[in-house]
Amino acid sequence: MESNMTQLNQPKRIAILVEDAFEDSELLIPYNALKQARADVKVLGSRGNVQYAGKQGKFSITSDASTAEVIPGFFDAILIPGGMAPDIMRTNMRTVHLVQDAMRQGKLIAAVCHGPQVLIEGNLLRGRYATGLRAIRKDMQNAGANYIDAPIAESGNLLTARRPGDLPILTTAILKRLDLQVQGLDLPDIHNFEAPWWKLAEFWGGSSKAQITEAITHTLQEEQRAAEVCGYHAPKVDDEAIRALYQRLTTDASNHVRLLTQRLSDLGEIKPELVGDGAQQAQQAWQTLHDPLDVLLGVLDKLQERIGNVYQRSITLTDPVTVAILDRMEVSLVKSEQQLVNCLQQILLGATVQSERTQGTHQRQVP
Repeated sequence: MESNMTQLNQPKRIAILVEDAFEDSELLIPYNALKQARADVKVLGSRGNVQYAGKQGKFSITSDASTAEVIPGFFDAILIPGGMAPDIMRTNMRTVHLVQDAMRQGKLIAAVCHGPQVLIEGNLLRGRYATGLRAIRKDMQNAGANYIDAPIAESGNLLTARRPGDLPILTTAILKRLDLQVQGLDLPDIHNFEAPWWKLAEFWGGSSKAQITEAITHTLQEEQRAAEVCGYHAPKVDDEAIRALYQRLTTDASNHVRLLTQRLSDLGEIKPELVGDGAQQAQQAWQTLHDPLDVLLGVLDKLQERIGNVYQRSITLTDPVTVAILDRMEVSLVKSEQQLVNCLQQILLGATVQSERTQGTHQRQVP
């Protein structure tokens, strides 16, 4: 009886796997939350007592032991953060075997971002509902997973998430599965997307309100400038397809501005003043270039820059709502990029055909 009581009073034991270039927030947020819940957290690397550095250079941590020194039965859960670290973890068979054994024993396994790469290596995804970073979606499906694009996927004793923006939800799910509670903190329902998840993430070391606001502000200014630029160019081009595309780009950018402005308002912030005059810049570009092809190339270049910026912010912020907006924007921007590229290819193809015809005519005129 005394032995059972002692076992019940023992803290939950969680292993967090680590290698160099782990995604900082994907280790830091669960680590802080579990520590606050008084769990016994052990950081395990391929070597013990070694300092591992995060991918973003903001956080480093020293391993408590190596994965060769522990047995899965000791732990109640294993967490696999993402970043570039899982690509190293999957080459260490002791690490892979640890996760395999823990999975077979029914221990809770949680993986985020690139973390499922370790599950792929261990053949642990077949028939499971799972999610992860979009870049490894095909790899997960080829490994037999039923991939779902959602903040969290629950499949028996397996929890998976896609990116830092899902961390407050995933971390809450881990705490609830382990029956852990942070004193004075009311954990929301993980399916309640309207909950103030950004506050929870910030509390655990994620993006601050200032960082979220700054990212939204920069994105909003880029979209407002794009709306002005495309709106200026649209009526000046003769090609009907390109004109319609510029008009659609203007409408899409304006919709993005509306969504971002609303998000700022929800966070208690106001829409910032636009830095720089997009319409004036477009007018100067038109006067300098004037050639519709050069203008199209300029619009495409700025669109690709916007895609890169939106993607980078979507995979670093830990606010699920803001990240969902950025994700929606990226889908729209990538679709527009493909349409612009199609127009560009048609123009280049037409120019090539015309050039070949001209060369053929000149050749026939040679006596």
